[in-house]
Amino acid sequence: MKKIIKLSLAASLIMCMGGGNLLSAANNTEIQKKLEALETQIKEIKGSQLKTNDYLEERVDKIETSTLVDKINFGLDFRTRVDNFESQDASGDKTSAKNIWSNRLRLSMRSDITDNMSFTGRLSMYKNWSDTGASYIYSSMDPMQGRRPSDSGLFVERAYVNWTAIKGDIPITFTIGRQPSSDGPSHQFKDNTVRKATYSALSFDGAADGIVATANLQKVTGVNNMALRIAYGKGYQADTTYTYIGIGDGGAIKDSNILGVFLDSGLGINGSLLQLSAVQATDVVSNTVDKSGKSTNTNIGDVLLYTAMLEFTNLSNSGLDLFAHYAISQSKPNGVVAAQSGMGNVGLLTSTAGDTEQKNGYAYWAGARYTMPIETLKNPKIGVEYNHGDKNWFSFTQGSNSLTNKLATRGSASEVYYIQPINRYSHLRLGAEIIDYDYTGSGYQIGAPMKVSDAGGTTLDKLTNYYFLFNLKY
Repeated sequence: MKKIIKLSLAASLIMCMGGGNLLSAANNTEIQKKLEALETQIKEIKGSQLKTNDYLEERVDKIETSTLVDKINFGLDFRTRVDNFESQDASGDKTSAKNIWSNRLRLSMRSDITDNMSFTGRLSMYKNWSDTGASYIYSSMDPMQGRRPSDSGLFVERAYVNWTAIKGDIPITFTIGRQPSSDGPSHQFKDNTVRKATYSALSFDGAADGIVATANLQKVTGVNNMALRIAYGKGYQADTTYTYIGIGDGGAIKDSNILGVFLDSGLGINGSLLQLSAVQATDVVSNTVDKSGKSTNTNIGDVLLYTAMLEFTNLSNSGLDLFAHYAISQSKPNGVVAAQSGMGNVGLLTSTAGDTEQKNGYAYWAGARYTMPIETLKNPKIGVEYNHGDKNWFSFTQGSNSLTNKLATRGSASEVYYIQPINRYSHLRLGAEIIDYDYTGSGYQIGAPMKVSDAGGTTLDKLTNYYFLFNLKY
């Protein structure tokens, strides 16, 4: 700026001298040339200052953007998939639903708030191509929101704060909010990701709200990955409408409370993890619809799940991943049955009013994945999984991202798949699911299970799905 002022004064002085006829014409010409040169220098300096201002503004914008990104880190997970279903009922009739395309979008968020507090969130959209209507079942049932095909709306699938409230030899962290309870182990192998959730997917899969306290025991025990978790949540909460009708009413539906205890531990082998858990859900609710179409909720009993899980990731650097899960379900009906359209009166795994006998079930799930050492193909992977559930097997996996909810099968399910990496962020997967149902009602808590052969008619007996998908995670 000082240089511009000096040049301007010099130009003014020259003009005054030229305008006073004190110099010859030749001198005037010379002065005119110097004046033009000075004006050119002034313009160049002003232009340089404008560029400097633009550069500074651009730097400020970048700093502001960087500050925002530093506060919240964003990520995306996008998938396009095509499924081809073929089914057979108990009477032998076959049907199919082929060339079913879908899109799934997940937007993840993470923010380190302080040294001992962080926030994590995930918004999800999952819809079939050209489907503009929301599914009543999937959009109204909380664990399924964003987990099964619906409309193009975004659902809050996860939103929780991790707060390490107690430090020291046994740090204790509270996880508060909408929990990381979906896509649990061992789904990460087939999904070609790292472990994305805490609890065995054989027993629970879906969105859930609650509070979890985790005591990290690694330091005091010397055992890698050892932690004890105590969880509390709500499977159903009554009187949540704005009118709060029914508060204090003895006939109001009781809340479904969930309490769980989980113990994680490494086994002294890199990539190993053992988890033992017990989860109790009291006053489980059944949403029933009578012949008139009226929907109502009814408490039908309690469910207790015991689960053991074992995983080995890249065992001895061989490229081999192994996992096995085993679970026992104990369903305790309270004797209450309610009308269900097309099913008559049904309760917790029973169709008999007054039945309070405990129904014991079990299931297991095992699988393996191998990363092939073929660098020219970017190390593709092949995998196989198998699961089986007996007559009274019941788990809380209604929110599974699997359209077939295969882990709830009362019967047997097999799956094989091939994963072809495209780059570090994306891959293709080709697979097939084959499910053979032995008993009716897989994935449902209501009604007495029957042998498929005894149920007859249009009861689903066998289901096959051949699928292909593209997945991007960045």
